[in-house]
Amino acid sequence: MDIGTVTDDALLGEIDRRFKEKQSSIEEMEFLTKKLLEMNEKSKKAQEVKSQFLSLVKNEFNNPVSSLLSVADMLQKVKDPSRAHAMGELLKRDLLKIDFSLKNIFAASEIEAGDVSNDYNRINIEELFEEIREYFALLIKDKSLHVILENHCDKEFISDSYKLYLILINLVSNACEFSYEGKEVTIQITCNDSGHVIKVKNFGEGISEDHTKEIYNRFVHFETGHTRATAGLGLGLSVARGMCEAMEGTIDNDHEGEATVFTVRIPYPDEQELSTSQAFGSNEFMFEENDGLMEF
Repeated sequence: MDIGTVTDDALLGEIDRRFKEKQSSIEEMEFLTKKLLEMNEKSKKAQEVKSQFLSLVKNEFNNPVSSLLSVADMLQKVKDPSRAHAMGELLKRDLLKIDFSLKNIFAASEIEAGDVSNDYNRINIEELFEEIREYFALLIKDKSLHVILENHCDKEFISDSYKLYLILINLVSNACEFSYEGKEVTIQITCNDSGHVIKVKNFGEGISEDHTKEIYNRFVHFETGHTRATAGLGLGLSVARGMCEAMEGTIDNDHEGEATVFTVRIPYPDEQELSTSQAFGSNEFMFEENDGLMEF
C-alpha cells in the first residue's frame, strides 16, 4: 500500500480492520488459554480422584485379604467342627466385603465408560429381594435387624435386572449399615401410571440436610462411625444413581419422622425395548411367580 496515495478514510479503515483482527486474535488466545486451564484443572482432579481411589482400594482390600489368608491357614490345622464353622463365617464376611466392593468398582467403571445399555426383562421381585437378603444375612444377624419387603404393586415388574439389583443391593446395604441395632428396614414397592416406585426406609443416624445431594458423589463419606463399622469405598450411592439414570429414572432421599427414606422411581420401558427373557433375582432365566409380603 502506497501511503502517499491513501485517503484518510481508507487509512482509518485499514487501521480499524487490523485492530479488529488483533482483537479477534486476543479473544481467541484468551479462549484457548481458558480451555487449557480448564483441561489442566480437570487433569489435576482426575489425578486426585485416581490417587484417592487407589488409597481407598488399598485400605478396603488389604485387611480382608490378609484376614482371609490367615483364616485359610488356620482352617488347614483346626479339627474342632464348631471352630471350623466360626472360621468359615469369618471367611464369608471378608469375601462378601471384597465381592461388594468389586461389584461397585466394576459398575462405576461401566458408568464412567458409558457402557450402560439397558436389557429389560420380566423380574420376580420377591426372588430378587431374597437374593439380596441372603447376601446381607450376616449383617442383618449382627445388628438384629428386621428387614421387611412390602410389594403393593400388582403390575408385572419389567426392568433391567442387573441394574435393579445394583440399585437395591446398595440401598439395602446403606440402610442396614446405618440402622440402629434391632430396628426395622422396610423396602416398599408401589406403582403408578408412569412407573414403579421403590422406597427403602431405615431408622439410624440419618443424613444432614447440608449433605443430601453430596452423598451421591463418588468417594463421599459422612458417617459418624456410631452405626457403621467401616467407611467403605463411597461408591454405592453414586452407582445407584448412575444405574437409575441409565434407565431414565431418579433417586432421592428425605426424612419421614425419624426414618431416612431413599426413593427410586423407574419409568416403565418402551415395549419395543423389551426382551422375551425373564429374570430370577439378578440373573436372567425362567422363574415361578411368587406374590405377597415377605419378612426376613
